[in-house]
Amino acid sequence: MSACANSTFVESSIRTNNEGIFLQAHLNETFEILFQNPSKIKSELEFKLANRLRNLGLKQSNQNPTYKIYLNLVDMKKHSYAQRINTSARFFYDFDPLESQGEWLVENYYSMQLNIEVIKNGKAQKTSLIARTAYLANKEHCKVSLEDKILNQITSFFYFEF
Repeated sequence: MSACANSTFVESSIRTNNEGIFLQAHLNETFEILFQNPSKIKSELEFKLANRLRNLGLKQSNQNPTYKIYLNLVDMKKHSYAQRINTSARFFYDFDPLESQGEWLVENYYSMQLNIEVIKNGKAQKTSLIARTAYLANKEHCKVSLEDKILNQITSFFYFEF
């Protein structure tokens, strides 16, 4: 899974922490997006999601919408850590006193968390989405990749009947 930003590819993945969201949708239904950003991350998630939903055939309206979509952009974090992994070879073959005491596993990546709740006909469905890059790259490129992964996941919640 990858996203492209200015010809730089940043691999990213996503996982949901709670129940999935499944929405039986029809063309021309309406939606309203209510966006909170306590993380203060510069983001266009609200506008990008509105565009994608319009492209699916939904209409944006603040007057009694079919779908009320609550978004809360929790954070975007840089993760960087190393962990020593001992190898079993040292146990059996102790010939070289200068041999390292194992290998290091190093992980460096960005993650973005978004909580979402969708209300349709008084019934709420909610989940928490956590997207992560496969490695560190330019922060802005990573942010775009993470947002795209989240937007793809949100639009996949809508199943259309024709």
